[in-house]
Amino acid sequence: MGEKLIENKVLKLRACFILIALMAVVPAHGQTLSDDPIVRWLHISGHRAIWGGELKALMVTRASPWYDFLPWIHARRHDPLTLASDLKKLRVYYRDLGYLAVSVHSTIEQLGPDEIGLGVHITEGPLTRISRASVIGGEDIENAFGQLEGKPLSSDLVNKSVSEAVSGLRNKGYAFVRAEVDTTIVAQQAELVLKLAPGPVCSVGVVQISGHKAMAENTILRGLTFKPGDQFSEEALQNSQYLLYRAGVFRSVALGLADSIAHGNRVDVALRVSERPFRTLRVGTGYDTDEDLWASGAWTHRNFGGDFRQFKLSGRVSGKNREAVIGLRQAHFRGSRNWLNVGGFVQRERQAAFVQEEVGGNISIERNLTSATDVIAQFSGGVVDFSADSAFAEMKAGLLMDTRDDIFDPQSGMLAQLTLRERGRFLRADSEFLQATAEGRWFRRIPLRSVLALRVQGGVIFELGKAGGVPNVERFFAGGLNSVRGWGLNELGPKDQQGEPTGGLSRVEMSMEIRTQIFFSLGTAVFVDVGNVDAKADAFNLGSLKYAVGAGLRYLSPVGPVRFDVGYRLSDDITVKKRIQYHISLGQAF
Repeated sequence: MGEKLIENKVLKLRACFILIALMAVVPAHGQTLSDDPIVRWLHISGHRAIWGGELKALMVTRASPWYDFLPWIHARRHDPLTLASDLKKLRVYYRDLGYLAVSVHSTIEQLGPDEIGLGVHITEGPLTRISRASVIGGEDIENAFGQLEGKPLSSDLVNKSVSEAVSGLRNKGYAFVRAEVDTTIVAQQAELVLKLAPGPVCSVGVVQISGHKAMAENTILRGLTFKPGDQFSEEALQNSQYLLYRAGVFRSVALGLADSIAHGNRVDVALRVSERPFRTLRVGTGYDTDEDLWASGAWTHRNFGGDFRQFKLSGRVSGKNREAVIGLRQAHFRGSRNWLNVGGFVQRERQAAFVQEEVGGNISIERNLTSATDVIAQFSGGVVDFSADSAFAEMKAGLLMDTRDDIFDPQSGMLAQLTLRERGRFLRADSEFLQATAEGRWFRRIPLRSVLALRVQGGVIFELGKAGGVPNVERFFAGGLNSVRGWGLNELGPKDQQGEPTGGLSRVEMSMEIRTQIFFSLGTAVFVDVGNVDAKADAFNLGSLKYAVGAGLRYLSPVGPVRFDVGYRLSDDITVKKRIQYHISLGQAF
């Protein structure tokens, strides 16, 4: 009896081992081995009007990477349905550009038992152009729509022109304008007729506000650039949405026509908001090669005392600088486009040639001209090194235009700013000067998942005082992780007999950088930096410019790019020993 029990147990164990072996060999449900071959290469031919990399970016089908032998890399396999969808996508893309007779087909080359190569062959055909573009209905629209004549029959161009025509009428009060385009094509020549039905001129009725909890309706209405009874304007709605969001109180702001039917020539406007937490505390720490270790913190109340009033207390400490700032910001001050700022500061700045402590305050008015353009006027005052006889006062005026798509890592758009700053005249100090600075940045996406970034900036200081000159702390310096990267911090420019930087009265800098995302969160950059600082006003002499080149790595973290740059100094400088500079920081150079 005992032997039989032992035999039964042995049989059960054998059955378990066999089952485990089968489970190890047979893939689980949903993970069956694919019969589709691996795509070793993907070639596109026949294209002339469009770059091949742009076409490949439209496709889901990809060639398998050469390193797909790694266990965590999945090989790219051929999916006939996906390829058919990609070919259709390419046809639609070409036709949207005006190549109505385009032909796209694929071929397969067998490379091995489980490997193929894919070829995509394109016959573009002739380009269809717009021979005539006319408008029926509307006013002052035909000239703008007529500019399409002679251009390719591109859906993007046509849709953009129609959108501009419709927006133009909506900005004139035609809230319910309708548009339709009739297209006639004969022998690669297209005739377009834009039919517009403007409808009545409308005025704003009731503004229906929803989603708010702590904010009062009257306070929210102050942020609008229109009021009930005004002529309807789509642009006014867009500007109001931007200004309300910019106040910092709302997580989201949506403005549009209400669902209710218009009452005569009056249309109701629906405004829906979502409030942010009013109180926030942020702390951070990091390291960069200019400031060494640093730590910062900020406490913000976005609706201090109500009425869109923002209170902020912040501080920053590093190996070289210390700063504490207190500020009060009033949004929609005597108008939806105005901001009033009042603040105070205490700071200590340490450089190779000087150490300066400063305490003071400022008051400024910002005026929003458009959603991308601001002007600012500011008055500041304080004392240096806590000495009563070193009191200063200054006036500053500036113009800022910013169309970047992201502040920390822009991919497109531009930034331009001009600033004039006068110091010393108000208190008749010995050290009087006028400083003028200008800067332009330009960003554009280019092929290979890259961004071209350009920067040009310069400045000049005019001495107005008779005796004091311009203090070192107010002079221009160059070199460092956000400047000409072939030099260390403030190393580019005039120096004293001990080789310490003394700054100059003029500066110019130019940079070109190509930023490329390789994979996941890793990117690279190559750059050329040019600049100069001069003790007088000769920095803009092209013959005196200094050059540097370099490359770097970018880790695209959730809080911004972490970068490591290596700059190589091309120009000679007997006051600087190192030809190569290493820079580590958070955020792009510009």
